[in-house]
Amino acid sequence: MNFFDIAIILFAFELVFKKFISERVFVISLVLSSITAFIQVIVVGYKWQYMPIYIIILSSAIAHTFGFKFSNKILKFISFTILIILFISSTVLIYFLPIPEFTIENKIYSVGYEEILISVENREQPKAFYELSNLDPSGNRELLVDIYYPSDSESSSIQLFKDSPSNWGETVVKYLNRTWGINIPTFLLSHLNLSYFDLATDVKPLDGEFPVVIYTHGWAGEKIFATDQLLTIASQGYIVIAIDHTGLSMFTELPSGTIFNTGSTEASSKVFDVMYEMSIDIENTLEYLNKNNLVNDLSVINLIGHSTGGGSAYLYCDRNECETLVLQDPFFVPVVSEYGGIIISSPTYFIYSEDWFKGNENINEMSEIEVYRNYLTAPCIGNTCEDYVKGFYLADSAHYDFVAFGAISSLTKYTFLKGSIDYADSLKANNRFNLEALRQSEITTETLVIQIEK
Repeated sequence: MNFFDIAIILFAFELVFKKFISERVFVISLVLSSITAFIQVIVVGYKWQYMPIYIIILSSAIAHTFGFKFSNKILKFISFTILIILFISSTVLIYFLPIPEFTIENKIYSVGYEEILISVENREQPKAFYELSNLDPSGNRELLVDIYYPSDSESSSIQLFKDSPSNWGETVVKYLNRTWGINIPTFLLSHLNLSYFDLATDVKPLDGEFPVVIYTHGWAGEKIFATDQLLTIASQGYIVIAIDHTGLSMFTELPSGTIFNTGSTEASSKVFDVMYEMSIDIENTLEYLNKNNLVNDLSVINLIGHSTGGGSAYLYCDRNECETLVLQDPFFVPVVSEYGGIIISSPTYFIYSEDWFKGNENINEMSEIEVYRNYLTAPCIGNTCEDYVKGFYLADSAHYDFVAFGAISSLTKYTFLKGSIDYADSLKANNRFNLEALRQSEITTETLVIQIEK
């Protein structure tokens, strides 16, 4: 909880239990709570979870101004009980639905940030994307790309999306409602626009050449869903480029309007084509960056791909030279169905969720672990072939422990989206794994990161 959370809760507590404090202390608490709530809305932004506390402050102010008091003991008890319920409700909501803060531990550099719009000339919108979204089939392909880069400028936690015209938290809820046929209130995650990110905008990149890391998201993911990991990577001396695969991503806020995903894998005529077109997005992005001199050196390319993004990262490296490939729960079954196998041509580090590693071993259909164990081939380096492909899994995790959903709420650990692993633990393990893999150093294995035996 931040300063405003603590201050408002303490002041509201005094307002609820006013019979145990003096009139003077009550008035001071009433004034301070009103001022704090007003400043919070202006500085941080409106968050619906505070509404019960706002009601406590407003009702207390009205009652005090007009000298209104209940003389009947039953009415006093009822009003006190209502205030208690409001106070507890708001406190629980503030705790379980906090404003996420994406900070960086042990950073070497500050992180600069820029979002760019790429209009790809002579490439029509692929069917693989427009059949899954509200994307207009006509016109050229457009991509939104985030660039995180090392900088020597000072950075601090800023609310990157606070004043965005649309709310990405509400867009997430709408996607969940469409996909699963449920009816979650759209305001439930509206506070995500208030999230804090430890970065700086409009600052000069650090002089020098830094290796490039491309992040490619999974099905209906989004380029900001792994920001917590990407910030850490950039702070260690990498230029990180995160691509929104327009039409596949959960939402992409183009200048012409928001493009949102409307379908699951069943809505796709061919999942392999989706991943192939995603790999073309990567090529288009690098061509644009090179043509416009936005990155000093594109000779060393590393990729991190989650789920479907893992498949697209592999397909890119199958056609282009890659330094390192990091695959988080990669979706390779469609690639095996298309090619008959996976030929690894770059040093590749697999990390699976325990849910995928153990939960899919006993199904009738081909599992991703079966692909890893039976359908991978790699050239030998020196006297060994084993070191070219390394596999691990993250203990107590599920498929979405590789994205930042855990920062949204403590409640996410009780959904199928995440495993029982705490968000802080999964983030720490992911950050360490990513950096060790990108440096092609020995992977630290302990209680969370466990090596897979072939």
